[in-house]
Amino acid sequence: MKTRPFLSFFLAFLLATAAACPARSQQPAPQADNALLASSGGRYIRMAHNFFIFYDPTTTMAVPYKNTGLTRIEAQKKILRESNASLPPLNWQAGLYPHWKGELWLPASPFAFKPYYRLQNYQKAEYGAAIEQLPTTPQSPPMLQTGLMKLEHLLGLPGRTELFLFSDGKHMTEEGLEPQPLDEARQLAAKYDICFNIVSSAVDAKARKLLKDIAAVNSCSQVMDFDTIYDHPEHLLGKLYADTQGNGFNNILFDFDKSAIRPEFTAHLDRLGQMLQANPQLYVVLSGFCDSIGTEAYNIGLSQRRAESVRRYLRKHFMIKEDRLLMYWYGYANPEASNATEEGRQLNRRVTIVLRGE
Repeated sequence: MKTRPFLSFFLAFLLATAAACPARSQQPAPQADNALLASSGGRYIRMAHNFFIFYDPTTTMAVPYKNTGLTRIEAQKKILRESNASLPPLNWQAGLYPHWKGELWLPASPFAFKPYYRLQNYQKAEYGAAIEQLPTTPQSPPMLQTGLMKLEHLLGLPGRTELFLFSDGKHMTEEGLEPQPLDEARQLAAKYDICFNIVSSAVDAKARKLLKDIAAVNSCSQVMDFDTIYDHPEHLLGKLYADTQGNGFNNILFDFDKSAIRPEFTAHLDRLGQMLQANPQLYVVLSGFCDSIGTEAYNIGLSQRRAESVRRYLRKHFMIKEDRLLMYWYGYANPEASNATEEGRQLNRRVTIVLRGE
């Protein structure tokens, strides 16, 4: 069948245009709210506006945790205690809630979700005192779906909200009465600016898949392994802020709309890999960023791919374990230079490197 001349011309034009243009439209994205992503005036910069921690004191978490002498519930509380101790005070709105607290809960009532730290300005000492009140004996069967349903009463705050959710992926959803946890997470992600940071203690394939699927509802969500967070509790809440203190390692820069490591940065990463090999007590935090061209959702995913490419290089060439290569990704937040110039945008297409450990 012959193609009409106009159609042939149109198809050729589309192919030429696709070849000439990168995958990301070169239109500036809306700028991050730098007034709200406020600096502490020193080392740390706030990277989110609000956060909630959802604690899981359910029966399936009341099992021994390795050889620590703790149950998973007790280990969870220990993580939160140490995470809070490492958190700089940067004026978030914060809350601390259980999946379930045993009282009657009516879905239409925003006040039935009882907190340990009611949504308010974050105060380190008060938040720490609230953590000490968390139970270490099981309070209910697994109620992941109820925690997600209650969450909607807390959202709608200005700016980005980070949810830190402890879960083993178990739930007791009543068909026809409650939405499935994944469906609820999808609805929340579609309606609100929220990122799900799931600390997973799942032990079977079905539970792991559920938590992975929840983390896939948008590009800023992720699953973190319980063991990794137990070993590095400061990493749990580290996504809430950027650490500007250098460790002698410059940023890794990237081409526009690319996540491949440029040849001129391999020697830099080789030095990092050698240091990690020689100092097994150290680990590294890799934070991905973009320039301001493109949508926020696209840039979040691109910044994740950039951090992943650095992690992949270090794993491949230096056999560094994944639990020593921790990642955050922020899209076009916290630019190092002006996005009004190509030179500035180049500096913003980066992965930053921060070494941690004793």
